Amino acid sequence: MKKTISIVMALALAATLGTAAFAAEADDGNIKKNISVKAKYVEDIKASKTIQADVVWGEMEFTYNVSRTKTWNAKTHEYDIDTKGKWSAKGNDIIVTNHSNTDIDVDFTYEPLDKYSFVKGEFTYDAVTIPTAENKAVDDENLTISTSLTLSGGLSSDVTDLTKVGNVAVTIAEAVK
Repeated sequence: MKKTISIVMALALAATLGTAAFAAEADDGNIKKNISVKAKYVEDIKASKTIQADVVWGEMEFTYNVSRTKTWNAKTHEYDIDTKGKWSAKGNDIIVTNHSNTDIDVDFTYEPLDKYSFVKGEFTYDAVTIPTAENKAVDDENLTISTSLTLSGGLSSDVTDLTKVGNVAVTIAEAVK
């Protein structure tokens, strides 16, 4: 009897756990049931960050022009010499255009060679952020910046040929937000 009760209880439990499927008998005697099929579209496009920029350098050639004025000093019977040095540049511009799909930070640095540590360099802009090129025309002026290098300090009179006095570096990285 215990066995019969156990079997009946097991069948009752199984009946509550299952789902009933009702089907209608078709004209041809086969059983047919229609079940809805559902679908949806999910787009998961991951765009990688691409950093690309054009950097156009000028010639980076500088001339240190020295002018002297001699004024006779009647008290010392010698000339007082007033010396003025001035730098002039040929192609001291650097132009950067962002073609990246992200904002970029651009840093400009000048480092003199040890032998010419007295020649200092300064830029119009030391660091700039250029906006992303995404959704902008290739010739959008907001994607391009220009900076100019200016030198200061003096240069020895024995440097009469164009001589390397330092290095300029342009560092481009994804902008920090």
